[in-house]
Amino acid sequence: MSWNGSKIKSRTKELGLTLLKVAEKLEVTRQTVNKWIGGQVPRGQHLVSLCRILDTKPDYFFSPVADSLISVPQHRTVRKKRETLEMKNASYELAEQYLNLFRQAPSPIMIPVVRIKERNNENAQKLAEQLRFIAKIPQGKPFDFKFAFKLLYELGIYAIFRSFPDSFKKNIYAFYSKICDQRVVFINSDTNILDLIFQLLHETVHAIRDEQTTLVYDEEEENFCDLVANYTQFPGEYVTNVSLCIDGCGPGMIINKLKDVSSKNAHSIFGICARLKAIGKYPNISIGGADTNLKRGFHTIEEILFENNDPRQYIKMLKELSPLFINLISKQLPDCSEKKFAEWLGLGTSIDAKAVMEELQRAKE
Repeated sequence: MSWNGSKIKSRTKELGLTLLKVAEKLEVTRQTVNKWIGGQVPRGQHLVSLCRILDTKPDYFFSPVADSLISVPQHRTVRKKRETLEMKNASYELAEQYLNLFRQAPSPIMIPVVRIKERNNENAQKLAEQLRFIAKIPQGKPFDFKFAFKLLYELGIYAIFRSFPDSFKKNIYAFYSKICDQRVVFINSDTNILDLIFQLLHETVHAIRDEQTTLVYDEEEENFCDLVANYTQFPGEYVTNVSLCIDGCGPGMIINKLKDVSSKNAHSIFGICARLKAIGKYPNISIGGADTNLKRGFHTIEEILFENNDPRQYIKMLKELSPLFINLISKQLPDCSEKKFAEWLGLGTSIDAKAVMEELQRAKE
C-alpha cells in the first residue's frame, strides 16, 4: 500500500476548505499538513481525525497499485556487467521516492514512441538522425553533455540527479524509469560528464522505445540502443574528419591527436575509437589510460551543480540541465517539507536545503 498525500489537497478543495483550516481543526501546524501531502504518513489519531474532517476512509489515501505506477526496465551497466536483482530493487526503491511528486505532475506531453520492426544498422542511423534533428545540434558536431540534456528536455523526459546507492553506483551511470506515465532518467551525480553522454543517449533511446522495452534483459535491444547512441553522439561526417586528422600518424601520435580532438569537443576517447573501429579504421588501436587522464580535466555532475556551494548557482545549473524537473519541484514548494525537498534533489550535506528553497522561491516571484 502506498500513501498518496496529494489527495489531501484535492479532497480539501472538493469540500471548500483550506489547508490552514484543516490544520486548525486537527490542532497541528500547516507545515505538518504539508509534510503529509509531501509523502509523510499521519499516524494514529491524526489519520483518524483527518478522515473524519475530510469525510472519507483511510483507504482513500492509500493505493495498492504502486507497482503499476512505476516501471524500471533493464539497465545498461558499465562495461555491460551482469545486472543483479539487488541493482533492480535498489533502482526501483529510488524511483518510488518520487511517486507522490509525479502524481502531482501535469499530464505527460506527447512524445514520440518509435516502432522499428528490424533492429538493424540502417534503422539505427535513421533514428540517430531524428534525435540529432530534435536536439537541434549543428551538422557534423558530436554531442556534448549539454546537448544530451537538451535532447531529454525536447522529448519531455525528466532528468533527476542523485548519488546512487552503493549497491550499484559503480556499475550504472544512469537508468530510465516511468513514474505515473512520466518518462524519467535518473543520473548518478558522481559520474564524469564524459562518461555520461553516451549513457544519456542510450537511456533516451529506451524512453522513446518504451512500448518495446522489457523488464527482462534483452541483449538485442541493448545492442540496438548502443548503436543508436553511438550514431547520435558521433555523426558520420565527424568520424570521417577525425579519421582524416589521424591518417598516417604513428600509434603514439594517434592517441595524442585523439586526446586533443576529444578534449576540444568534450567527449571520451573510447567512444570515438569505437566508431573508428566500426568503419574499419585502426581496429587494433589501444588507448590505454588516455581516457582516464583526459577525464581529469572534466567535472562530475555533482561538481558542476555544487560548485562553490552557492544556492543561486545551483538553481541556475538545474534550470539549464533539468528545467522540467526543477519546474515540477518549484510548484510543490508551498506543500513540501525541507526534508522531502532535500531528498528529491539529492542534496544530502552538499548544500543547505533551506537556502535552496528560499532561492527557488525568490526565482518564482
